[in-house]
Amino acid sequence: MTELQLRRQLCDTARSWLGAKEADGSHRPIIDRYNAIRPLPGGLRLGYDDPWCAAFVSTVAEQCSLGRIVFPHCSCQAMIALYKAAGRWEEQDFAVPRIGDIIFYDWDDDGVGDCTGTADHVGIVTAVDGDLLTVVEGNRSDAVSERKLCAGARFIRGYGQPDYASLATEDPAPSSSPHPPSSRISNLKTQNSLAIPTLRRGDSGETVRALQLLLIGRGYRCGPRGADGDFGPATQGAAEGFQRGHRLSVDGIVGPATWSALLGLSTTGGTQP
Repeated sequence: MTELQLRRQLCDTARSWLGAKEADGSHRPIIDRYNAIRPLPGGLRLGYDDPWCAAFVSTVAEQCSLGRIVFPHCSCQAMIALYKAAGRWEEQDFAVPRIGDIIFYDWDDDGVGDCTGTADHVGIVTAVDGDLLTVVEGNRSDAVSERKLCAGARFIRGYGQPDYASLATEDPAPSSSPHPPSSRISNLKTQNSLAIPTLRRGDSGETVRALQLLLIGRGYRCGPRGADGDFGPATQGAAEGFQRGHRLSVDGIVGPATWSALLGLSTTGGTQP
């Protein structure tokens, strides 16, 4: 499939859920599919009454076998952290996305400058007509439904930009691009230009938290506080366990090779304990 076909597959699958809602329980298969993802992202199992917008995006991605690039989780903030760690995050909320990009919202956005608050909601961009976006969202008024808004509208937090090109098996036709590169702001980083800081014991911050979320999602515990953003002995032990299970140099230092394996960019073998 071409990159465009992969993007359309995600959008078509998202649209196939339109109308599923809590009122009649038709949203429950979405939650069930999410809970069946292995490893379960963050080890967090959802109930039918829990917020499920991020789980919807994750379920759609898993249906399309795109979980390597549309990072699954039930938390919007966790998903953003994973996109940032992969270098696939567009911070400028006035950017024009492409179909198949993941849009995040912050309902506390005051409309002044770039929104940098905590994300409350997430959806899949399924159509782009100039600056007009169509988005399919789970848990929008307790249902899967569409939203139309303009790029740069208030409440947009930013965009996750899955690396569809890394999974494409065919070259695109000359005119297949749905959006010319010059018409959008882009800060994409491919596998060959992955730019994530090397992390080690004593580091802290959002990138450490993203690392911990990835480790936990793959079955490696980072201590009782989980993804707390502090690279302590438990996180070092988890990193070493992952490295050992994936035939990497076991030093507890998370550099390019370990990041690539965590993000599914590496062909390194091995299995998790």
